[in-house]
Amino acid sequence: MNNLRQPESGFSWFYKRFLNNHITILLLNIFLFLLVLNEIVQNAGLLDPLWKFIGIAMPAVVVAGILFYVLDPFVHFMERRWHMRQGVAIATAMILTAAIIVLIFLNLIPFLARQTAGAIGALPQFANDMLRNINHLNQEHHWLSTKNLTDINERVTTYFSKRGLNLLTGTLSSLGNVVTTVSDWIITIITAPLVLFFMLKDGSRFPKFVSQVVPTAYRDRFIVMLDQMNVKVSSYVRGQLTVALCVMIIFTTGYSIIGLRYALLIGLLAGPLNLIPYFGSAIALVPALIIGVVTSPSMLLGVVIVYLIEWVLETQVLSPLIMGNSLAMHPITIVFVLLAAGKMFGLVGVIFGVPGFAVLKVLATTGFTWYQEFSSLYPDVLPPDEFEP
Repeated sequence: MNNLRQPESGFSWFYKRFLNNHITILLLNIFLFLLVLNEIVQNAGLLDPLWKFIGIAMPAVVVAGILFYVLDPFVHFMERRWHMRQGVAIATAMILTAAIIVLIFLNLIPFLARQTAGAIGALPQFANDMLRNINHLNQEHHWLSTKNLTDINERVTTYFSKRGLNLLTGTLSSLGNVVTTVSDWIITIITAPLVLFFMLKDGSRFPKFVSQVVPTAYRDRFIVMLDQMNVKVSSYVRGQLTVALCVMIIFTTGYSIIGLRYALLIGLLAGPLNLIPYFGSAIALVPALIIGVVTSPSMLLGVVIVYLIEWVLETQVLSPLIMGNSLAMHPITIVFVLLAAGKMFGLVGVIFGVPGFAVLKVLATTGFTWYQEFSSLYPDVLPPDEFEP
């Protein structure tokens, strides 16, 4: 009689079918996470000290992180090939890096400053040259009436004159923020080498150190996840810097060959802009096109040819050879990531949005894989020891 099945109560049925359900628990967890996130946003003022600390420390950490991915292979090379001790190899790499940076600043920055000042001062001349070319073309083809042509002449002259004046006055008016800017740079210059030294020294031990706070059962998976994040970010940083350097050399050489004015300035500008995937080279093309238009049709044609050569070399040779498919992202995904990150975080989001998304992708993939293995919703992906006979 005791084995007879008792009728289920309404609560028991509700518990088994609804409360004791993996999907319901997952949705409740998501709801609680969003609720906590909403409370944090509503009380964002309580986090102001944290944001200030992050704002002070983040530039040094970012600079040190980029240099870490650049110098770490060199440090390991010196340890293996030249049998240097770790501390000596790190000190050698940092001293050489500092010497290179100082030489660049001492020799290149004054020249670029003169080039920039010359380009700003030449804006009215660019306007006159552009108007002269427009007038010449209009005399041959009669595209515009005399009234429209006069209006264009006045607008172009006024725009470039004000633009050059605004750039100069804006530079002078920004001198009031020099103290704050210099102090931030000093903090970064002092802090970044210290952070970099300990990254190079203890970077390999960082995953095991952080994993001590993770439950033992998930520790190995957590270390693997950190290794995957490190591989993604390191491949992206090293690849992007190498491609940007090559693009800078190609543009500078090409523009110098065709005799474009301010070729070195535009070429050096193209390198950092190329850190923006897909759009960087196109943005760097704009000033070259403007100078080509105001110079001559043949110069404009030369600028376009140099850009096409660079585009073919970058997309067909450099990026596949250096970058490969390390991020495993579809180009459309990268475009949407750039748009979203740029909208939310500006230029910083555009530059760091893609590696940040790669890290989040590894985190989400690892979390979903764990959920597949330890929930009963995906029995085909359970670990071998999880199957019941």
